[in-house]
Amino acid sequence: MQPALDSLIGRPPLGGAARASLARRLLALLSGLLALVSLALSPIQAGQPPAETAQQVPASRLARNVAIISVHGPIDERGVMASSIRRRIEMAHRAGADAIVFDINTPGGSVDTSLRISNAIKQSPVANTVAWINPDAISGGAIVALACREIIVNDPAKMGDAMPIMITPWGGPASIRDTELLKKVLPVLVGEVVDSVRRHNLTFGAYSWDEYLAQSIVANDVELWFVRNPSTGVRLCIDRREFEMLFPGRSPDALPARLAGAPGTGGAGPQPAPSSQPGRVNVPAPSGSAKLAAVAPDVAVSSPTLRPTLTPADAGQWELIDRVTDGSAAALFNAADMLHYGLAANASTTVAGVVVPVPIRTEADVMAFFGASNIRRYDRTWSEGLVLFMTNMIVRGVLMVIFLVALFGEMTNPGAMLPGAIALVALLALLAPPLLIGMAGWWEVAAILAGIALIGLEAFVIPGFGVPGILGLFLLFAGLVGTFVPNSGGAFPGSGEGRNDLLWGAVTMILSFATAGVSIYMISKHFASLPLLGLLVLRSNPPEDEDETGDTLLSAMGEDEPAVAVGDTGATITPMRPAGRVQVGERVIDAVAEFGFIESGRAVRVVNVSAMRVGVEEIS
Repeated sequence: MQPALDSLIGRPPLGGAARASLARRLLALLSGLLALVSLALSPIQAGQPPAETAQQVPASRLARNVAIISVHGPIDERGVMASSIRRRIEMAHRAGADAIVFDINTPGGSVDTSLRISNAIKQSPVANTVAWINPDAISGGAIVALACREIIVNDPAKMGDAMPIMITPWGGPASIRDTELLKKVLPVLVGEVVDSVRRHNLTFGAYSWDEYLAQSIVANDVELWFVRNPSTGVRLCIDRREFEMLFPGRSPDALPARLAGAPGTGGAGPQPAPSSQPGRVNVPAPSGSAKLAAVAPDVAVSSPTLRPTLTPADAGQWELIDRVTDGSAAALFNAADMLHYGLAANASTTVAGVVVPVPIRTEADVMAFFGASNIRRYDRTWSEGLVLFMTNMIVRGVLMVIFLVALFGEMTNPGAMLPGAIALVALLALLAPPLLIGMAGWWEVAAILAGIALIGLEAFVIPGFGVPGILGLFLLFAGLVGTFVPNSGGAFPGSGEGRNDLLWGAVTMILSFATAGVSIYMISKHFASLPLLGLLVLRSNPPEDEDETGDTLLSAMGEDEPAVAVGDTGATITPMRPAGRVQVGERVIDAVAEFGFIESGRAVRVVNVSAMRVGVEEIS
């Protein structure tokens, strides 16, 4: 068959050796093509670590696809960051992530939002979660970092100082001095950090994160010492009572504190009684901390502890490593501290005789930490940033002023359209972002619309200023203030944060109303003379022989004496839409039609006179 085919195409037949050589060349070419296709179809690998690196990664950490979720900037009190992080966790899970790294760089912020982020991390369908402190996890950022299964750090890096404070509209940040309020806020934080520590220890089956150390970041009166059991290798923090029990005859204050250099201010204190409430596991507080001892019975944690129970029989079995903190401030750790106390999972190296962490600086370092092949970053979207900007207190205050001034302009000049359009846009900008993030509900919208309707009823239908106007202002004020407080009850009961949101809203509204009032007064005094707003007053073309300048001078004469009185009659000399000009006797005055529009040349009666305006109605 082969010779016949070769003769048909005009080629001499190939020998057996030639055929084998050709087959080998074709096979090599096919193999090369398959390799190129495989390379083209494979995912892009940024800085893939060598195989030996992946083999060194513990099996519990090993991941192929790593998602990085950024936690950057202040933790807002509106909960935008919490909603954004929960959304990005779901996106990473659907994309097939085996591990999620939370790239943290935040000074902290809202307690409630920090706790919501912490809960979102603990509920993540991707259990392999790691906090990358890059470089700061302060206050609420420390709460978020501890919620992850492991922590890695850049260098420099800081974590801690999560003691709750109050932010007041007039005084800025301040410590919580109200004992009852502190008892409602602090147990939630203590329970959160202790639960995070216990989850970590149970996951790895060893006591590697210390419960007392975690509590020292949320209270500023905790004294701790760091000890090690040479026979078991267990390391933990002990309080003053335990120090005196393990090291009888030694002075607890002989060593300087690693985290604070002030003289020791703590003292021996009673150990709080274990909680006997159902569903709770006892959370012992370090002795000497009056704040933690006061709230210990109210701390709710369901996870069991792996912390060793120390007794007088343990004396002489532990060695003292250092003094952690002297109780003069809430604990704040740097990168070396976190490695020293077992919080950071970085590899270590020795520099000038000091053990320091090998910093995780780049995404390639993150990939090597997991032995990963693929990495993808999930950052906050522009729309979430816009919502944060639009819910800023200053921005909302400016929008309120614009809304009130434009509403006044539309009500005093019905049909002008432009002020009404501006008021509508400002109102939408005020309500849409809070509705999207749960800071406003339909009752606030209904109250605002009802308030506007009642104010309009007072302005156009009912003369004077009575019940509808007062009720309308109250509903408008209450509805706008309500948009500052999370509609879902985001603040924990008794935490004071909801009260603080309400206070911020009331202060912003009062300042906005005052600013709008001054603006309205200035505009009403000079409305017709303003370059743009003066065009909103509709005017008819005066006859050529009409001396408008004379009318203007006539209306300006006698400014200090009452121009007209209620009951005076006259005639319109320009259309009243609704503002215009009226001649009453020998005087030409600026007036406003109380009911609808009035054409030029109609008989009118003065029905309302004030320092701001003269109201007239047509005599039918």
